[in-house]
Amino acid sequence: MRRTILAGLMASAALFAMAPSAGAGQLETASATTVTSGPQAGSARGNEGDVSIKRNFGTWATNVNVRHNDASLTTCGMSPSTTNCPNIRGQVNRGDSFEVWCQKIGSQTVGGNPYWVYIITPKFDGWMASYYIDYPDNVLPDTRFC
Repeated sequence: MRRTILAGLMASAALFAMAPSAGAGQLETASATTVTSGPQAGSARGNEGDVSIKRNFGTWATNVNVRHNDASLTTCGMSPSTTNCPNIRGQVNRGDSFEVWCQKIGSQTVGGNPYWVYIITPKFDGWMASYYIDYPDNVLPDTRFC
């Protein structure tokens, strides 16, 4: 199931994502990228020969909901928000470490931050408001856009 969701995210990114740091008209592609800079950056190779960016972060808050939409993966994945992602898969707390797969602007701004991140933990994965990430800027470094 996780592989299917991540494959859908990669396909969506290749078609629709525009990297804010890219020049005008330059689309981000789903080509394999390995990040080697930074103390927490690295790469992982899956069973199907894909290479993904791995970047571990934490949260400054407690009981932060990680969301999904079991009825419509597309609705949640295209525009994350509490409304579009009503199902709570789990919660993360201060001190928990998790992998951020990608980031995108959602349809709901939380705490002045419009970005949402797709996170992966050993027990669950889903969307979380980027506002709760323990990082001073809205856009996370070395993290691809969905």
